Amino acid sequence: MSRTLRRKNQQHDYDWVLIDWRSRIPGVQYPRHDSRSALGQKAIARYHSDSTITIGSTAPRSYRKAFDHRLRTRNDRQMRKWLEDPEFDPVFDAYHRHDASYSWW
Repeated sequence: MSRTLRRKNQQHDYDWVLIDWRSRIPGVQYPRHDSRSALGQKAIARYHSDSTITIGSTAPRSYRKAFDHRLRTRNDRQMRKWLEDPEFDPVFDAYHRHDASYSWW
């Protein structure tokens, strides 16, 4: 299904998209771009592009690699303990594809 078809009848709230985050002053109301200005149109276009980072996006690759390595190492350690001592009851951490992303957010 194309992105255009998915977004066909959606309505968007651009309040946080149009905030000028660079000229923000603590304690003062956030300055906003006009939605019809060049900067406002650019902010809206960036919001609708797929290049923005949202809560639905994944964690950075370096974090995912480190997270997966810790999980594999922990499971290997449990296996080695069980091989040395058959009375040991290993508890393995199940791997899930999105575990690193869940812990990142």
